[in-house]
Amino acid sequence: MFNGKKESDGTRIKDLLTELRSLALQNPDDPRLRSHLSRGLFSALTHLMERDDPEERGQILQELKDLGAQHPEDEVVRSNLVRALFNTLNAAHAAGDPAGRDAALQELRSMSAENPQDETVQEHLAKALFNAMNYAKAAGDLAGRDALLEELRGVDQASGGSPATRLRLAKALFNAVSHTVDEGRPDRLRELMDELRDLARRHPDDAEVRDRLSKGLATQLHVACTEADSGDADVLLAELREMAGAHPDQLVLRESLAMGLSDSLQLMEASEEVGRRAGLLEELRNLASSHPDADSIRARLASGIANELSMASQ
Repeated sequence: MFNGKKESDGTRIKDLLTELRSLALQNPDDPRLRSHLSRGLFSALTHLMERDDPEERGQILQELKDLGAQHPEDEVVRSNLVRALFNTLNAAHAAGDPAGRDAALQELRSMSAENPQDETVQEHLAKALFNAMNYAKAAGDLAGRDALLEELRGVDQASGGSPATRLRLAKALFNAVSHTVDEGRPDRLRELMDELRDLARRHPDDAEVRDRLSKGLATQLHVACTEADSGDADVLLAELREMAGAHPDQLVLRESLAMGLSDSLQLMEASEEVGRRAGLLEELRNLASSHPDADSIRARLASGIANELSMASQ
């Protein structure tokens, strides 16, 4: 019954799309019909993403490309085309088709170069580069990943301060920070964190950038604690405290601070500074008390208490 419904939906989509084409062809100078046709093509392509029919998907995508080429000034058509290319890139990757994925990315690059002022185009290129970075990392292509990050930096700079491209850059920088931990590249970690700090300084009102910076600081602090570098750990913990104090309504900053406090407690397990450990634990208690619904903070507190109990029992 489910398959029958899908088949029925497919037939109906084809019929409606044929009707839309006919209306647009009969009225070639009506931009409203052209916009609706591009939207219909995008919807049909989205439906086809769920079906194993690459030939039909290719035909619909080509029709949308042709429409865009015939009307390069039409922002609605361009928006639907760039969204279709972005979805095609992700679908190609999921289907194990790297050639199709890379071709879609190259088309997005071309659209970006042809439409440098179109925020929708730049946003989708930034999103595509971010996804491509993750794909390269998963494939072990670290040089390719780093090249894509450099390209994403350029897209963000060219966008002139677009929040959408800035978000992708901030997320990409945080992911790269996390990767350096596994890759054992401490110098690279510091460079990326300095870049994240600079991005946050240049955009002090951007909560999304601040979010990634706090997570990056917590990650860097975790590394410092793992390496028993108490000097770096103290500096980073102070930075997390300052961020959390300056933005009391942003929960993620407090979650990052809780992670930093927990790691700092573990670093001091062998220390005889009982008063300092007690102070860190009390700070965690206060944080958990201020946010009783924050599971992650509560878990950090429980971990700290359990560690202190274990030490007291020895």
